[in-house]
Amino acid sequence: MLSLAIALVVGLAQITAWADSSRTCPAEGSGETAEDCPWGGIARALLAEEAQGRPVLPKLKELAPGLSTQISKDAERKVFKLLWGKSINFDEMAKDVIVHPSILSSIGELFGEPAKGRVVHAGMEHTYGYLFSILKTSFGYKRARWVKPTIEEGLALPDGVIDPANSDLQNSTFFGNVTYLLANIAFRDDGALLRAVRKSGADLVPRSLANYPYSKLSIVRLEEALEAPKPSSRTVVLRTDFVAFKPVPAGQRNSHLLVYSVLDPLNNGARLITAFPVEKSFVDRALKQENLGRNQPIITRYNAHVDGVTGQEHKGTRQIVSDTTSAFEAR
Repeated sequence: MLSLAIALVVGLAQITAWADSSRTCPAEGSGETAEDCPWGGIARALLAEEAQGRPVLPKLKELAPGLSTQISKDAERKVFKLLWGKSINFDEMAKDVIVHPSILSSIGELFGEPAKGRVVHAGMEHTYGYLFSILKTSFGYKRARWVKPTIEEGLALPDGVIDPANSDLQNSTFFGNVTYLLANIAFRDDGALLRAVRKSGADLVPRSLANYPYSKLSIVRLEEALEAPKPSSRTVVLRTDFVAFKPVPAGQRNSHLLVYSVLDPLNNGARLITAFPVEKSFVDRALKQENLGRNQPIITRYNAHVDGVTGQEHKGTRQIVSDTTSAFEAR
């Protein structure tokens, strides 16, 4: 009993020490840089709250009041929330949880989407959730895509338009701006859906983003079509759009923005899953001629969850359906 009591006291002391230093960012030995802050420090502070048996949400509101306000705004903006599919809160390569469940659950409370299992709202996880991920993968931290200026510079977007730390977004939000941008890329051939996005969403994003020349983007699309037997027989299409950066940001090896979406009849239209910068070698491997055609092995990627598809390998058709500048009409 004495040894147990000593262990408990020592454990409590360790937790308290962690809580006192948890907001230190960049954390020593973590591989974090200034761009990871304050998000990495806030994440550790939230986990310290959870470790001491206290609710995480109040601390999230305290340490990230501006972002919490944005998340609450997004709870009411169904026009953007409905454009996303589902994601698994587990990294298939790192073999670990991406965002601690207590943090993701707290974000879900503000966002109006429950996060009580491994399958969650993809947009919520891949934007707000990734900011607070402490999982370091072989590619770095998940938040890098948002805290680094790579996407904004590569696509010549207005400064700060998809920066989660931007305190001058006015009526727009980080999640909303990201959603509008990706929707104009992934849904460029989905006429009715794209028109609905532009009609309902243009007033919720900065004018510079609404009037951005999407038609001038150079995009290559890879489509993977398969027959899914469950929960009902249907054709599911996994779509990977590679958007060329012009120019490639200085000092960067990333040359494209990858946008992943799913066209599933069960959703009555296409849905976004994720987006992140990739190198040209990544694009070249994905588009290899020998991997195209019928009877190819197909799986969902990038932590996407599709009912009756995810978790199994399927045979289907992989093809490049667009290899020129996108042809959809500009605003």
